[in-house]
Amino acid sequence: MSLITACPACQTQFEVTDEQLQAYAGKVRCGECDHVFDARSHLVESTAAALAVADTSDVASDAAVYFKVSAEVAHADNTAAVPDFSVRPDLPLDDDFSPTLRGEAHDAVDASPAIPAFLRDIALADERPALPTSPASQRVFIILSAVLVLLLILQSTYFTRVSLAATYPQTKPLLQALCKPLHCEVSVPRDIAQLTIDDADIQEHKERQGVLIFSSVLMNHGTVAQAYPQVELTLTNTADEPVLRKTLHPAEYLPASVNVAAGLAPQQEQAVKALLGVDEKLVTGFRVAIAY
Repeated sequence: MSLITACPACQTQFEVTDEQLQAYAGKVRCGECDHVFDARSHLVESTAAALAVADTSDVASDAAVYFKVSAEVAHADNTAAVPDFSVRPDLPLDDDFSPTLRGEAHDAVDASPAIPAFLRDIALADERPALPTSPASQRVFIILSAVLVLLLILQSTYFTRVSLAATYPQTKPLLQALCKPLHCEVSVPRDIAQLTIDDADIQEHKERQGVLIFSSVLMNHGTVAQAYPQVELTLTNTADEPVLRKTLHPAEYLPASVNVAAGLAPQQEQAVKALLGVDEKLVTGFRVAIAY
């Protein structure tokens, strides 16, 4: 009597007989995937499967598929090698069966790991302090923010009052009024990099003995007025050693008609002139510089 067995590895069905199963203790090797298994434990009892084998026996017999069996493996382990034994295979399982198995395996792989309960129950929001929601608290917060912003503006205005007054002259009266309680002043900017002194010269006075005349030109290259600097004049002898060093303040080298407090206007020049009482025999050269 012919029976149907299915390989547990590849699900391929084959036809076997009672004699083959009894002679070799049911140990067979699949001709498709070489898997060794006990054919008696995987017999197909479905009548529909047997009818399918009967109807397609001619087609299946054309396929050269073999079981490799051996009597030596009757008492051996399932993984031992088995010699070839030819049997007539049945058709493979229906296509509707294999996708089901593949789908179940795929679902098993993609299944999300279980999250422990103590991790799911964590609520970070419960640990945050509650924000004040009362109208009184909101008003206090708004008032404090406005005060801080006002203090920041006043502080910035205090430290930049000089540049603000020079850039925007219309704000100078307001800045001076704000400076009165603070005992500060709004002076003219003092950027020495914007000033140069050029065409310096020293000559003897034609009418007064022992008096030298120092003359030069002070220039403002900036875009705003600059305070008049101090002129540092150094007279030297033949060995280029200092004989006389004098610092001239704006009132000493500017004409009386010049408004010293207004500073030197942008892109303007101002003539510089001063009288020096020295022994002209000792003076052969000079050096000049400006500073605040």
